Amino acid sequence: MLFWHLGATLFLFRWIFRDPKVDLRFLLAGAVLPDLVDLPLGTLLLSGYSTGELWSHSLFVPAVYMTVVLVLTRRGRRRRAWMAVGVGWLFHLLLDAMWMDQQVFLWPFFGSELASGQTPYWPLAWERALSDPWRWLLELAGISYLTWLWAAHGLGDRERRRVLRDTGRLDEVEAHTG
Repeated sequence: MLFWHLGATLFLFRWIFRDPKVDLRFLLAGAVLPDLVDLPLGTLLLSGYSTGELWSHSLFVPAVYMTVVLVLTRRGRRRRAWMAVGVGWLFHLLLDAMWMDQQVFLWPFFGSELASGQTPYWPLAWERALSDPWRWLLELAGISYLTWLWAAHGLGDRERRRVLRDTGRLDEVEAHTG
């Protein structure tokens, strides 16, 4: 659910934190990171799992990541950017309702084993997606917010998109008068 994660993460971050200095490129990378890691691992490399929700969908791994960032970086722009990855990661877990799967969410505290999913994973993926209308409503909500954000910040203008791409900040886009 790509658009759900991107749109809802942006919405929640802007609503809760109201931090214009965050680099949205890092935040959005964190919002999709668990799927980018666990999906190939769980379905292609470690075929015994046949799932897209493994260690990156636990609370433990982003907590370790954010602790490492805090230890290895000093205050400033670099730390803020790398912490945004962790915040996006945590929003991903929230938006996936991972607390419902305590074996994954609280890994390794309830044991080191993770359950496997339905096999084969990829041939059944479209069947699972098409049979779940809730998934499509969430994707539509994400696309709707991203579309609104695009229009509200004038991102139809090539120069404004370039500013966003180069800075990762919507406040820089707003400051741009061209």
